Amino acid sequence: MKKILVVAKNEFVIAVTSKAFLVGVIMMPIFMCGALVVQHLTKDQIDLTPRKMAVVDHTGKLAPVLIEAAKQRNEVAIFEQPKSDGEDDSKPAAVDKKQIEPEFVIEVIEADSAESEEALAIQLSDRVRDGELFAYTIINQNAYEPGAEKAVRYFSESPSYGDLSNWMQAVVSQQVAAERMQALDLTPEKVAAATAPIPVHDYGLMSRSESGEIEDAKEENKIITFAVPFGGMMLMFMMVMSVAPSMLNNVLEEKIQKISEFLVSSVTPFQLMMGKLLGAIGVGLTLTTIYLGAAYGLAWHFEIVDQIPISIFVWFVFFLLLALIIFGSVFSAIGAACSEIRDAQSLMTPVMLFIIIPMMCLGPVLESPSSTFARAISLFPPATPMLMFLRIAIPPGPEIWEIILGSILALSSAAGCVWAGGRIFRIGILSQGQAPTLGRLFMWIFSRQ
Repeated sequence: MKKILVVAKNEFVIAVTSKAFLVGVIMMPIFMCGALVVQHLTKDQIDLTPRKMAVVDHTGKLAPVLIEAAKQRNEVAIFEQPKSDGEDDSKPAAVDKKQIEPEFVIEVIEADSAESEEALAIQLSDRVRDGELFAYTIINQNAYEPGAEKAVRYFSESPSYGDLSNWMQAVVSQQVAAERMQALDLTPEKVAAATAPIPVHDYGLMSRSESGEIEDAKEENKIITFAVPFGGMMLMFMMVMSVAPSMLNNVLEEKIQKISEFLVSSVTPFQLMMGKLLGAIGVGLTLTTIYLGAAYGLAWHFEIVDQIPISIFVWFVFFLLLALIIFGSVFSAIGAACSEIRDAQSLMTPVMLFIIIPMMCLGPVLESPSSTFARAISLFPPATPMLMFLRIAIPPGPEIWEIILGSILALSSAAGCVWAGGRIFRIGILSQGQAPTLGRLFMWIFSRQ
């Protein structure tokens, strides 16, 4: 045991004092916040080129409405409007206000009865291709009929830009609805009052304390309910991906450089593997402590610490340890069995599939954590650490027997991986010249040598 701890200490010290570790600790938060920073820095990089849209209005009523709506939008809505008490947002924007959206310009096209609609559409399409127009819209005569098909058609060469189409749809829909209500002798105020949505607040369950008093249910915070399990699982996935593959590279590099031959003269191959595994686990726990500490600090800053049970952190560390043991032992065994990087890469593929399985099942389990599928996949040992933690973090959590069974299966799987990894490591660390295959690895596991 002493030799294992010596190897583990050496691996841990070398890892945490390396520049790669320090850079990784610093860069990970930068990468996580990079999207927000880039979004903030590029928020002013907006294409303000006016979007000109031609309108062919067969109803004769909606084109003037679009022109007026575009005029009002270009005077107010496209400028940055600082909010202040008593400010009238209906007033035209001041000249010094900053423009944050492009103008919408409407051009009305009078349909010539002698010209077919196809010829007109081709002509307008050519204008769009030439850059004279951004888009064009054809409004059919049946636009006011309920359930009319293809009453309004929008044509553009830039389908990814949806602001103009959405704006046009909202204006036309509002105008058509207003005229329909007027025909039915309904005022917009009455309709708004009749169709006003009822806000629904989500609560947990009421409970009874040990003294018999009834405790009110607490209102659920949907952000926390989603962020804690999702963020925890993503952090566990990142820790596994950071630690386990690095063990493969470390073992393979020492084998290629013949360092392993000197090491096994002082320690047994199993002691060497266990030392490396414990050292890698220590690195993973160190990174986890840093990130969990930062997450706890943010939760304390926003005063939501009381909404995150301490048991969540305990379960996270427990299942992270199991995940690191399972995949760390497998990757170290692969590194010991291979003599070239390309051989290791071919054997990594099936193992990576097992790591990605929880990520592929994230959506269904997050949406329905108590379903039969969620229970079954969370009891599949390679996926148990991530998915069982995910289910525990989502109230009310799995049944206690599921947690116990999942923990037993994961512990058994971890022990089996360590045993099998040790068997492969014992033979593979000194083998040279043979390209490893899955069949040969299984032979090494059950070999009596």
